[in-house]
Amino acid sequence: MSSKFELDLKGVIAPVSLLKCKSFLKTMSKGDVVKVFINDEEVIKDLILIMKRSNDSVLLLKKKKKHTCIQIRKG
Repeated sequence: MSSKFELDLKGVIAPVSLLKCKSFLKTMSKGDVVKVFINDEEVIKDLILIMKRSNDSVLLLKKKKKHTCIQIRKG
């Protein structure tokens, strides 16, 4: 059974937000899922690119009024 986590990076600037996300992913076990909340469009694009190049996968990308939620599964 996979665990679910949340990581709120709203208001955190790049590259700090990317570093925090990657660091958080390293603490997770394979199959765990994290919902990452971000409001910086550039960080969102960069994070999706990073996930495509890693073993981790984006399960969901949901844009809301003030932020975007990206659901990531640890690979």
